[in-house]
Amino acid sequence: MERILLILLSIFLFAETVSGAPRAVCQTQPIEVVENEDVLLLCRLDSRDDLSARTLDVKRNDNKQEVVCAYRDGRDYNDPQMDEYRGRTTLDHEALKRGVMNLTISSARLSDNGTYECFVPGLNVRCALHLIVEKNVTKTNVSRTTGTAVEEVTKSDDRGGANREAGRAAVLSTVVVLFLCVLVVLLVALRREQLRRRAGADGAEHQDGAAGGRLLNVSEGD
Repeated sequence: MERILLILLSIFLFAETVSGAPRAVCQTQPIEVVENEDVLLLCRLDSRDDLSARTLDVKRNDNKQEVVCAYRDGRDYNDPQMDEYRGRTTLDHEALKRGVMNLTISSARLSDNGTYECFVPGLNVRCALHLIVEKNVTKTNVSRTTGTAVEEVTKSDDRGGANREAGRAAVLSTVVVLFLCVLVVLLVALRREQLRRRAGADGAEHQDGAAGGRLLNVSEGD
């Protein structure tokens, strides 16, 4: 019986792991732009959870974790923002409802070079993006390359997210089937145990009755 209970516990723990917290999907290649171009920092959740009511921070990893953009209670929170980013950041609030964080930094500067971290404290989800701002590069070529890279990454992430969701669904279905099978085995085992105990009790009563009869016969003979 204890072994069956341990199996059930293992199945529940495995199911919880499979359907655990959402993960961040972000561009792994550096984002390359030319000075004075607009920059798009893109990060999303594979589960597409609504982020509009969440707390969200974008910080510079290489600059003592100073705040580039902060979002609280459904609106931008500008108090902790670095001075050099004030008036230059735009967060897409509608995209947050789809689990997507789109942050635009206008008029890129050479000082914007570095690594940016998107963090959702309530979900313990974070995503790192590396930005490279170049000065003497043809704007048209870089813009075309950057746009293509973002588009390809987005499409790839979409396919990857769909595959992960399908895989999770298949695993969860398997877990449910296993749970039902173990439950049936447990019920059958319990039923057999009840029948065995009942049969033992009936046998004991029969033996007691027979013994009583023999004692009565002996008494009458005396």
